[in-house]
Amino acid sequence: MTIEEYFGDWLKVIDKEELTKVTRFVSSLDPNKTCPRISDIFKAFNKCKYNECTTIFLGQDPYPQKGVATGLSFGNSGDIKNISPSLQVLEEAAVDYRIHHDSVVFDYTLESWANQGILLLNSALTCEVGKPDSHSLQWRSFISKLLQSICIQNIGIIFVLFGERAKSFKPFIDDFQHIIEVKHPAYYARNNEEMPTSIFKDINSILKGKYNTTINWFNTIQTI
Repeated sequence: MTIEEYFGDWLKVIDKEELTKVTRFVSSLDPNKTCPRISDIFKAFNKCKYNECTTIFLGQDPYPQKGVATGLSFGNSGDIKNISPSLQVLEEAAVDYRIHHDSVVFDYTLESWANQGILLLNSALTCEVGKPDSHSLQWRSFISKLLQSICIQNIGIIFVLFGERAKSFKPFIDDFQHIIEVKHPAYYARNNEEMPTSIFKDINSILKGKYNTTINWFNTIQTI
């Protein structure tokens, strides 16, 4: 598969020089010591279509445990047995279990979110196994220029910045965009606190007003 086939229309906003730099960096990595798998590093762009993107989630960097990160921020692989604490926090906030639901079906890969127009991005797209934040400097320029270019091409994107690292990219997002800032899910997990459910309600409120659409954060199965 060529770069054009993989990234599609995202190449309209991806800086080609920065892409060359990070692909060279990726080629230097040891596949056995890198999160996520090399083939999944740019998966966020492949799962969310450029022309359908309305929302960008920006986290920190991939889960540093081998076999957990998928290339989609916060997502877990479909066959993982123990769900990551950050993802559990997101699930509880998105579903809001304080409200009665029929049987809830939650997609822990988060591919269903990506397919609905959410670019699930991290501030760094790789890290070394067991060493969080180990590749942040190598990705910062690529992510910064990507955000700037997206803002030029698309007015009204919703940016959700999770944690201080993501918030450090706020200067690269212009005032015409919708920005929601929240602590990283790992913060809530560490402190045994609940993430505000209002985040997901606010996203859908903005989407409804601007695009007359909303995100289905989960599915339900009606029980008899």
